[in-house]
Amino acid sequence: MNTQEMIFTSQAVEAFREIIGNTQEVSLIAAEKLRAKIFHKLHLIQHHPIQGSKTLNVGIDGNFRITTALSVKIYYKVEENRTVVLDMLIDKDSKPV
Repeated sequence: MNTQEMIFTSQAVEAFREIIGNTQEVSLIAAEKLRAKIFHKLHLIQHHPIQGSKTLNVGIDGNFRITTALSVKIYYKVEENRTVVLDMLIDKDSKPV
């Protein structure tokens, strides 16, 4: 699949800032590691949006997906020519960064 246009909702941007900010309060190194892993995963999503992710059934039409970067779950929707990143949440069940 060719490179998709990637769009971020304001919720996803704010969640990313909050996740990185909260991690920085604990460790700058851990925050940088997490930031890099999230960016890497977003790069992979942009080039191969289906690979390495799971289908998410949200009760409405569309190709909704979920993937994980370390302890962060990334929720997104794959459309014909673009991918929309909807939200990012800390996975409480995963081990810390």
